[in-house]
Amino acid sequence: MGPALTTARYNRVAIILHWLIAIFILGLVPVGLWMEDAPKAIQISVYQLHKSFGLMVLFLSLARLGWRFMNPPPPLPDTMKAWERLAAQGTHIVFYGLIIAIPLSGWMMVSASPKNIPTMFLTQINWPHIWFLAQMGAEHKKGIAGGLHEVHELLAFGTIGLLLLHVGAALKHQFINKDNEMTRMIPAMGESTPPVRKPRGALLVFGGTALLFVTMALLGNLPEKAIPANRLGAQANTQGNWIVDPANSKLAFAFTHSGRTVEGNFTRWNADILFDPDDLASANITVHVDLGSAQTGDVSYDKSLPEADWFDIASASEAVFQSQSVRKNEDGEYIMVGHLTLRGLRLPLFLVFGLDINGDEAFAQGVASLDRLAFGIGTNADPGAGTVSKIVQVQFRVKAKRRAAS
Repeated sequence: MGPALTTARYNRVAIILHWLIAIFILGLVPVGLWMEDAPKAIQISVYQLHKSFGLMVLFLSLARLGWRFMNPPPPLPDTMKAWERLAAQGTHIVFYGLIIAIPLSGWMMVSASPKNIPTMFLTQINWPHIWFLAQMGAEHKKGIAGGLHEVHELLAFGTIGLLLLHVGAALKHQFINKDNEMTRMIPAMGESTPPVRKPRGALLVFGGTALLFVTMALLGNLPEKAIPANRLGAQANTQGNWIVDPANSKLAFAFTHSGRTVEGNFTRWNADILFDPDDLASANITVHVDLGSAQTGDVSYDKSLPEADWFDIASASEAVFQSQSVRKNEDGEYIMVGHLTLRGLRLPLFLVFGLDINGDEAFAQGVASLDRLAFGIGTNADPGAGTVSKIVQVQFRVKAKRRAAS
């Protein structure tokens, strides 16, 4: 008697989950192989796409596993030999382990990376790092990041091999054994019988998966610990003859990342200004900048900048510029030389600015160039300035009012 022409198929939900996972895995493979060679202008976006696909696979696989537990799969065809049944069951167990372990290992790898690059799920949701890995010191991270990367790659290539084996076995059963095995997941390919049992547990499985996803997403978007807006206030304008108008002043910065210009500004800073264009020798300007107030409008940068490899606000939350001398050049611009204290280092910095004084109001606008590597900024993530520019342009616009004589 020849092999049966019909076989029991999976229920519709199981089929949909199966093919959704398959689609994302097929998307992960080429993106993962290509992303290290992707053009710098889009490389970060490609990495974020890869991580988003990985998270999709993780949560769809958890839902698929829960659904399989609540709704056991249909029996294998009677025509399959005992060893084929054992191999099929073993392959499924290993497959489920891999499609959950791969995104988990990737999540661990990203969390332990010294680069500390945030994961933006579908470019919109800031996904949290695994806490205990993210809290490790930079040197400790360097020690395990390489190993986690190797584990992730080995799991990925193992999945590719198992996927080819799985597809090959399915084709063999469908077209050589002719037992309609593929109709279990592709009913249109031949005769198949519908599931006997009515599906159950949808609310538990999908509600639980959705709750887990939302919980993790909320953890990644918790508000940062509030920093008092007036923490610099006690230092502001205590000795100078000019009072800064914060509403009409701005302290900004710009750098390039993977060929893209990133612009931001500090929302909390102040300047104590003693300045007389007729007596430059007496000029004395002190600027305090709250590093925790940096913002770019991009969550991925705003989350990274306070971290230890960048501004390291946990160790030193302020940057302080102290002027040393001022002179006026032939073009009528002022050149100010001073020292910037940042991340515990005090290094020379000079500013070039124009100044317009009209009665009791003054307007200054200028620039400074800062070598981030000299201050140890981003030395773990990009010590060779391959993706993040070495030079950061600092731009300032200050409107001030002359302090009334006491």
